[in-house]
Amino acid sequence: MSIERRGLTHLRTMAGLRDASRSRTSHGALLELSMLGAETLRLTTEMQRAERRCADIRKRIAEIDIKAHRLHRFVEKPFTDATSAAEADPCPTHTVSPGKAKSRRLSY
Repeated sequence: MSIERRGLTHLRTMAGLRDASRSRTSHGALLELSMLGAETLRLTTEMQRAERRCADIRKRIAEIDIKAHRLHRFVEKPFTDATSAAEADPCPTHTVSPGKAKSRRLSY
């Protein structure tokens, strides 16, 4: 005769019996209502936290898209002088002319 193996879904606990007996009395029902209210409050705050996090993620993705679009335009457009580039580009890219660039020596 083989022994039937059971997984975690077949564990027998007293939780089902305790929940059924708890709601049979008035104080047990009030206790269960209190627990359900606390769980509802916890889940509501968790849902609000998740919605805020999703909004932050959407905002960051939009910022990344804008920056990527700007970088694509910078890479794809031919080099022009600064005055015509400023007039053509609504989002100016900041460049330094070669004469004004400072060089630094790094010492490690």
